[in-house]
Amino acid sequence: MPWSERWKEMSLFRKTLLVLMAAMVLGFGIATPIVTSVRGIAYEDGFLGMEETGENVWYSGRLDGENAEFIVYPSGTVEYRWGEYTYGPYQVVEDPSASPEGQWSGLPGIEIRRGDEVLFRGGYVEGSWFMLVQEDGEPLDLVTIRAYTSTGEVIGENGRSISEEELHEPSLSSLAKLVLAPEVTNRGSVGLYFLVTLLAAFNMVQICFPDMMFRLSLWGHVRNVEAAEPSDFYVAMEHLEWMVLAVVCFALYWKSLFSIG
Repeated sequence: MPWSERWKEMSLFRKTLLVLMAAMVLGFGIATPIVTSVRGIAYEDGFLGMEETGENVWYSGRLDGENAEFIVYPSGTVEYRWGEYTYGPYQVVEDPSASPEGQWSGLPGIEIRRGDEVLFRGGYVEGSWFMLVQEDGEPLDLVTIRAYTSTGEVIGENGRSISEEELHEPSLSSLAKLVLAPEVTNRGSVGLYFLVTLLAAFNMVQICFPDMMFRLSLWGHVRNVEAAEPSDFYVAMEHLEWMVLAVVCFALYWKSLFSIG
C-alpha cells in the first residue's frame, strides 16, 4: 500500500501519536548536539558551563533556582556568587610544607585562605575521587548531615539553624578541585539519544503497521495467521502500549539531554 493511502486510512489517534514521535526524534536530535557542545563542570546537583576570558575561567549556570558563578584566576584565586550572595575571594596556593604526615606523606601540599584566614592546610588526592587530607594526616570530613524542617529551615549536626548564605558556601574540596584539577565534562549523551531513537523507531513502526505486528505476534501460535483478527481488548492494549512507549521515549530523551558526563 502506498504511504499516502496508508496515511489516509490511519485514525486521528495514530496520526497524532506518529507526528508526536517524529517531533521528539527531530527536536531532541537538534537539541542534543547543541547541548553536548557546551563544556563545563558538575557542581552540586547542577551543571555550570565553562567560558575562558583571557587567562580567567568562568563557570556559570543555575543552581537551586538562582544564578551561580565561579571565577577562577590563574593566581589560584577563586570567587563564587550564588544569587545575591558573594563568597571569597579564596586563595588556593601550593605549599610543599603543608604536605600531610603519616600514611599520606608525600601528597602535594596546599593551603586555602580567605584573606588572612587560613581555612585549610594539608594535601590532596587527585583521581576519580578528589579528596583533601589535613596536615595532621586526617582526611577532611566530606559528609555533612543536615535536616530540613516542615517550614524549610535547615538544621545542622549541632542543632544550629543554617542560613541560606551558609548553605550555599562552596566546600574547600570544591575550591581546591577548581584550581588544581577541574574535571571538565559536558551535559547530554549522544549515545543514549541513539538508543532511545531505536525505541522510538520501533514504536513508530508499530503505529504505522499494526496489522503486521499483530500477525508477527501470532506467528507460530495459530495455523492460519492471515485469517486471524485482533479482539477489541488487543486493540485497546495495543493503543495503551503505543502511548506508554511514547511517554517512556520522552522521559529518556529528556534524561539524555540533561545527564552530566
